[in-house]
Amino acid sequence: MEVNVEIVLSYNDEETDWKVKKNISKFIYRLKKYRTGNRFSGEYTYKINQDSELYKQIIEFYKSNRKDVEFICLDYDVKVSDEEFEKAKAFVLCFPEYYCEEYEDIENEYSECESCHSKEKTNSLFYAQPKGYIKKHENDYGFAGLDGTGELLLLPKLVEKLKKSGVDKKYFQPIISKSKKILGYTFITDNILPQKSYIDENYKFENQCEKCGRINMTENENIFHFIPKRITEEGIKNLKDVNKTYEFYDEYREIVINKKVAQIIKENVPYVKFYPVILDNRNLNSRRPFKIP
Repeated sequence: MEVNVEIVLSYNDEETDWKVKKNISKFIYRLKKYRTGNRFSGEYTYKINQDSELYKQIIEFYKSNRKDVEFICLDYDVKVSDEEFEKAKAFVLCFPEYYCEEYEDIENEYSECESCHSKEKTNSLFYAQPKGYIKKHENDYGFAGLDGTGELLLLPKLVEKLKKSGVDKKYFQPIISKSKKILGYTFITDNILPQKSYIDENYKFENQCEKCGRINMTENENIFHFIPKRITEEGIKNLKDVNKTYEFYDEYREIVINKKVAQIIKENVPYVKFYPVILDNRNLNSRRPFKIP
């Protein structure tokens, strides 16, 4: 699969050694054609193939000058071929560039642990403002992120398509306006995949909360390339249409959909992007382990 990484490259402060500044300037000149037009914390972002020689050189430079260089991986843009799509066992939907706004005076609340701050969706409905993306695309097949949450808002027309194709209505929870109009739906599920059956090596084990017992994973800042997400045979046996991981990733469980759901979305939403989840058929000794205390 082809993977392009969106990055930020700069120096930390004005006191940075002039040689480091000079090298950064050279890299930024070479990155000009990869500029996205977006900015992050005032700096331009660049999207570059993770297998390119230039990207490898930037990573080596950063590793040698960490205290002086600001380098951030913002996103992995994964292009999945038809063959790779067919081989995948499950999928994680990527958040699109489109977002819906929440209300300033209504907080969309999770069941949140006071200690580790991991968040679990409850039966409480979430709210969104009926404007922007929602208003412009209300009659389209599509989805967007819900600002201030870890949720995707699926537009009603897409959800109806999924239901007519055999996906149970229990997997969709309404997102409403103040006037109680249904603006879209978010995925919900009570099907939790077995512990350690979903493997994302771009994350590392952070802790198991002493208060709530949840296992928290956090982004591994020492990995600078996308590693395909994997699922074990046990995980595949437990797959339903919509699933959530046992572990919490950056405070939220990951929603994992099966191929049937992914195929319907792929056929109807032109801008959809997935992270494919492939079978983990490696020897147990070759996996990157994490230990539970």
